[in-house]
Amino acid sequence: MRPSSQMRDIASELAVWKPERPAARTWFASEFCALVGATFAGVYRPTATESGWTLEYMHAGGRTPELHVDAFRRYVKTFPSSNHFLSYKPYSVDAEDRNRPLRLCDFAPPIVKQHHAPTLRAAGAPGHDQLRVLLCDGPRLLSWVGATRAEPFTPREVSMLRYFVGPLHRRLRLEEHVSATWPAVRALEVALDALPRAALVLGPTNTVEIVNRHARVLLERDGRAVVESIRRSQRRPSEGAFEVTPLTLAGHPPYVLAIAKPRPPILTNVIAVAQAEWRLTMRQTRVLELMGSGASNREIAQRLACAEVTVENHITGLYRRSGTRSRAELFVRMFTLGKR
Repeated sequence: MRPSSQMRDIASELAVWKPERPAARTWFASEFCALVGATFAGVYRPTATESGWTLEYMHAGGRTPELHVDAFRRYVKTFPSSNHFLSYKPYSVDAEDRNRPLRLCDFAPPIVKQHHAPTLRAAGAPGHDQLRVLLCDGPRLLSWVGATRAEPFTPREVSMLRYFVGPLHRRLRLEEHVSATWPAVRALEVALDALPRAALVLGPTNTVEIVNRHARVLLERDGRAVVESIRRSQRRPSEGAFEVTPLTLAGHPPYVLAIAKPRPPILTNVIAVAQAEWRLTMRQTRVLELMGSGASNREIAQRLACAEVTVENHITGLYRRSGTRSRAELFVRMFTLGKR
């Protein structure tokens, strides 16, 4: 089956996650319902309680989704405590039922009679066909995803649901992990803000995910140079301007925590004196800082995102203002200033 442009658009949306965007389970049912022409589509997960079963969440699409959801929630409350929820065990789904799209005709008649027909009737869809998949993380249910309508679903529509199994599975796993750890992420933001140096977290494609106030200043000046400096620090840790720590979690893309290395206090103080004594511009001061860290002209140009000849012009200006002719003489003169 060749996916339609609408299917590709939905899959692309599933692949992009940002904290401020709605969870996929809140909108996928409506999109899938329209895609297959269903009367009703739903995304839900049951959870066991001491008194029986309830729904941890349920989101729906269709003509009257609220009515179907309310009816199904009331029906679920009548279920007794058991390992089974309808025809499956949410905490230990049978291997042959995991991540596999099925229609009612794929089930044995006794199962349809005992579980599916009463459920469809209770949810206000008697006599309908059903197309569903049990998205699982190992044996545990991540989410039930499916749709109903009066006309039987076709093999093509089974293939359409199968097309979304992978993207939806990855998205739901990610959202579940994030929802569990998001308070910790907020705590990390507070912790980074307490640091006296620039600190930031980069995502798998070098996107800036979390920053503290010091890093925000650097990014506003030249964000591309900051990211390049972090990448360079990964390649050459001893010479880089950042301490870079990989943040890894099995099954998830890699992130890195980058914290600016502290400058030697003496060098910082000496540069401040030189800036005032020689009346250096901000750019000249920055070039002097990078020279003090041992960066070559080429590396300084990369850090400042400018041409190497521009760096050479700034260094010539430093020589002129300090009355020196070489790097060695410049730093001797600068440290002499610091001892006054």
